[in-house]
Amino acid sequence: MKTFLRIFSIVIFLSLLVGFSYTPAEAGGRCPTFIAHITHGIDGTKLGLSQELPVIVEVYFGPNLKLMDKIDLKFKESVTAELPRGTYLIKVYSVELKQYVETMTVGPTTIEGCKKVIFQARLVDNTPVINVIIRDLTPKPVEVAQ
Repeated sequence: MKTFLRIFSIVIFLSLLVGFSYTPAEAGGRCPTFIAHITHGIDGTKLGLSQELPVIVEVYFGPNLKLMDKIDLKFKESVTAELPRGTYLIKVYSVELKQYVETMTVGPTTIEGCKKVIFQARLVDNTPVINVIIRDLTPKPVEVAQ
């Protein structure tokens, strides 16, 4: 799955380079999916740990919150994927500390389709958190001035 996510990231990047941007809204307008982008932006040395601060991001999905995927990330790494809309829980496990980082748990929450959801791991007041940014992928109607 990790290889698939990396290939998908490259495809999205290349499509942006040539001016083509796929949005789930173009696939019939039903918006069954959203784009998730997870970024590890915490330098572990600021917490007295290794700079790369390896973590495992666990993604749980559905009404029963079943484990959907585990993603290994280190400082300055990111991953992008297209996921089905629905209910999600995101948990972060620190490989160095051998425990979950409770301040970085997101959800459970429902994520709609036709969105880009950015999960940024960062420090706020020396506490590791995940900053969540949600953007619409559907274009806004253009008003014509008369």
